Amino acid sequence: MSGEDLESRRVGRVRPARRFALLALYQFDSGLAGDLDAVRESLESAAEIDEFGEMPDHSTAAARVAARDADAAAERAKAIEDGIGFASLVWEYRKDADAAVKPFTAEWPVHRQPVVDRNALRLGWYAFTHAGDPVAIAIDEAVELAKTFSTEKSGAFVNAVLDRVAKSGTAGLA
Repeated sequence: MSGEDLESRRVGRVRPARRFALLALYQFDSGLAGDLDAVRESLESAAEIDEFGEMPDHSTAAARVAARDADAAAERAKAIEDGIGFASLVWEYRKDADAAVKPFTAEWPVHRQPVVDRNALRLGWYAFTHAGDPVAIAIDEAVELAKTFSTEKSGAFVNAVLDRVAKSGTAGLA
């Protein structure tokens, strides 16, 4: 992660590419891992969902014009491509991520975890073990994504598990 990305990253905020990565991982986990065109199309249709998981209000002319802004569209397209790229890397290492969290999720094995939680754990684990993100930022983003797209208790679950994995010293790496 570049220094600029780190500086622009605030607590409680998620980079758009990471949000798209989680959404892509959900699609991969639902059987679309081999169909990147379908995943991309799905992400493009969800591109306007805001950081709180809500659709924006396009009831005003100004909002509709802003939604068609060429620069914003290019930025969304880049975030989608970056998200798919990151998700593909996370997906490649999913078995390692699942093995790393397994000792800390005995009551919630991977196959019983909600799809969003499972993939938030994978994304967070990959971010601090392979992508070079500082542990705190990787965990914070995974927690915020789980809170936005999953259950009421998902953020706490993802936080506790990733924190334990990070503090275990091995993070599941050989």
